[in-house]
Amino acid sequence: MNAYRLGKLPAQPARPHLKLSAVLRERLAAPPASADWQADTIRWPMYANDRVGDCTCAGVGHMVNQLTFYGSGQEVVPTEDHVLAMYSAITGYTPSDPNSDTGAYCQDVLAYWRRTGLEGHRIMAYASLDVSNLTEIKQAVAAFGTVYVGLNFPDSAMTQFNEGKTWDVVRGARVEGGHCVIVGAYGGGKFGLVTWGAEAEMTEAFWKKYVDEAWVVLDQDGLEKAGGYFAGAASFYALGEEFAELTGEANPIPAPQPTPAPTPPPTPAPAADPRLVQALDLMQAWAHDNNITA
Repeated sequence: MNAYRLGKLPAQPARPHLKLSAVLRERLAAPPASADWQADTIRWPMYANDRVGDCTCAGVGHMVNQLTFYGSGQEVVPTEDHVLAMYSAITGYTPSDPNSDTGAYCQDVLAYWRRTGLEGHRIMAYASLDVSNLTEIKQAVAAFGTVYVGLNFPDSAMTQFNEGKTWDVVRGARVEGGHCVIVGAYGGGKFGLVTWGAEAEMTEAFWKKYVDEAWVVLDQDGLEKAGGYFAGAASFYALGEEFAELTGEANPIPAPQPTPAPTPPPTPAPAADPRLVQALDLMQAWAHDNNITA
């Protein structure tokens, strides 16, 4: 039986941050019955999360895999060393000191990703979701492609993962710590997720019981594929305005360009009246016979 590492520190809802529901809830379309942004050809490396509690940074690595795959058409796969360097920069982790492997706060990781990036890939903004509102979660998956998720991880889910089963609520399960995954699919009462280098699923009941934070991110690859990958990009500018107000920085989202008015087709010239054509012919003939020129 495989044993993997956790490493998400408790959610911090009191910290200042953007909230998607306050900005875009009325702008996002109702979610479809299902969505799947986890193509089978995407590579999902372990990113050392089988031996280090870097699940929050491994989740960023998986989001880079997925965002670039759909956004640019070519998947970027960060190296394990770079993911661990990100984790070290955020937490002070040193491989030679096991006690320094303390885990990280999701918001700290997202802030670092925005400021510094991972192998040149940076996000422009991030916002939290209302984890109790499954409609909003599905809207976010459908419109943004993926959601960065933190949960209180029960021991039963590790057994289910090792056996290839869906994470579901098990009576008497004990929470072992915090964990971070990404969610890029839903349907049939389940959410599709990626963790520990593989795809898995959780039931909606499991989500309701254990998930304590969820985030969306805005990145350039996604915005450049607006309408194809990010279905709601036209209204993301409003989120950028809220971001600018919170941080004092410029809105990182380009202002939506108005759709140019279509050029009307040229009006066809009216058909000539045959009676006028005949009259003109007669006048030209008469002028010729009488030696009259213009």
